[in-house]
Amino acid sequence: MRSDPHMKIRTLFLTLALAVFATAAAEAKDRATFLTGQYATDEQCAKLRKIESGTEKNVSTVPELLDAEGFHSWEGGCEFTKVFEHEPGSSWLAFMICSEGASITPETYVFTKHENEDGFEVSHSNREEAPETYKRCDANIGN
Repeated sequence: MRSDPHMKIRTLFLTLALAVFATAAAEAKDRATFLTGQYATDEQCAKLRKIESGTEKNVSTVPELLDAEGFHSWEGGCEFTKVFEHEPGSSWLAFMICSEGASITPETYVFTKHENEDGFEVSHSNREEAPETYKRCDANIGN
């Protein structure tokens, strides 16, 4: 059986197109510049303090943290892809790419700044629960 030269060209073109798309997607990251440090829920910040004091790192002890790059945890995280300021200095809509193990999914979050403290209400578009409160929780400074 003879190979079709047009099929080879189409396969090569498709392979190159996918490589270009993957590279462009990887470079399309955005930063949440309104997040000026590291943030966590109270529970996750307590885990960070325990890690700082010597607790062994593992899946149940490592906290989920939030910074200008995204969410970070032991098993995965989310990276900001695009951030839109909704109310100037007050609320933002973020499109993120999240991964956990081999699973990669697009996600949408809303961040609403607290008026009198360095914290945010974080709402996920697919969750029915109330927003979670994330407060400033930088490493090695206490909370």
